[in-house]
Amino acid sequence: MTTRHVAVFMFPGYGHVNPTIEISRCLIALGHRVTYVLDEKFADPVTAIGAEMVRYTSHRSRLGEGTVTGEDIGALGLTFLRESMDVILPRTLEAFEDDVPDLVLYDLESFFTARTAARRWGRPTVQLFPYVAANEHYALSLEVFDGVSESLQKCLDLITEHLAAEGTDSETAATFLANFDSRNVVLLPKSFQPMGETFDDRYTFTGHSLPADRSGTGSWQHPSGGGPMALITLGTEVNDRPDFFRNCVEAFDGSDWHLVMSVGPGNLPACRAAAQGAAGVEMHEWLAFNTVLPHASAVVCHAGISTMLEAISFGRPLVVITYTPEDRVNGRLTEELGLGVAMSGHEVTPERLREAVETVAHSDRIQRQVARMRTEMLAAGGPARAARLLDGWLGEPAPAAQPTAIQNERWSSRDGAR
Repeated sequence: MTTRHVAVFMFPGYGHVNPTIEISRCLIALGHRVTYVLDEKFADPVTAIGAEMVRYTSHRSRLGEGTVTGEDIGALGLTFLRESMDVILPRTLEAFEDDVPDLVLYDLESFFTARTAARRWGRPTVQLFPYVAANEHYALSLEVFDGVSESLQKCLDLITEHLAAEGTDSETAATFLANFDSRNVVLLPKSFQPMGETFDDRYTFTGHSLPADRSGTGSWQHPSGGGPMALITLGTEVNDRPDFFRNCVEAFDGSDWHLVMSVGPGNLPACRAAAQGAAGVEMHEWLAFNTVLPHASAVVCHAGISTMLEAISFGRPLVVITYTPEDRVNGRLTEELGLGVAMSGHEVTPERLREAVETVAHSDRIQRQVARMRTEMLAAGGPARAARLLDGWLGEPAPAAQPTAIQNERWSSRDGAR
């Protein structure tokens, strides 16, 4: 087998990077080299699988607390685009000058660096979706951005100036701005994809991004030896919410439920203060979910796709707490597919939360739907299938992407589409 070199460009967020780790490990096992271009804080998981890394230091912010709007997300995108132009692209071109990769793998947020570099190198690209995908008929951005976005218009202006300076023709520019590529790998079950019937063979739905063998699975032990347990987490972007964790504690205080909470780095003092005196509560800054999920009766989580699919992989029903426009899309899908209950984070009360958890934990209908989704996601092949696809594409030229109406709408300042 000829060793090939894959460059991976991902937005520096755990929900973007973590889903790629097992795919990269499988590629390395197949004899290929993998190099990430990534914020240095992700060095440990990347280098642990034997991948190389071109490092930079990202200064992008988190979404944080309070109400998260489409404009907040657009502002984060603008910050990352500027960082891509000023830091990541120059660092990329310098690092790969004498070691040009054979294939470029990237997510939508990293499209500027990935597509610019791939064009200069004359190398094929594959777009990775660790969340719902986009095509001519559906784009998550059309649901996230409601109305004109000042930040997105600034993004468009910056990219237009860049393309004009490079003498790019209008057709090439439209393809450059597309929401998707000619080859796309989606790390979801297809039934989780809105308007899934409109996605053709340019898209491969591999079901999930979980490793086949997860160390420590089920190793958590119930401290009291009985009673139902709920895993509670708000992920890494919107976890600065001690009031939410306080509501969770109050919801189950005095019951036979045991709560395992993953509250995020730096949040333990405030959350422990909120739970002071309550029995049946344990808190962690970070926790490997597979250690506790086999024991959980329900999972209360933000609407991060990776967390939701990991819970489903163990057959656990969901209570999805939404804070962002994208969260609301995932929450809606959760209820439409019968996988659990969704509620706005701003409407959580102890009473409503307790009712939701009891509902999903005891609903035969929800349990059946979760079991069906689990079967579908596992049957889709996961990271091993994704790696085999990439392995097959490494030596092939990629088909040219064709610009379409929804691609051009992505950057429309009139309707706010991304």
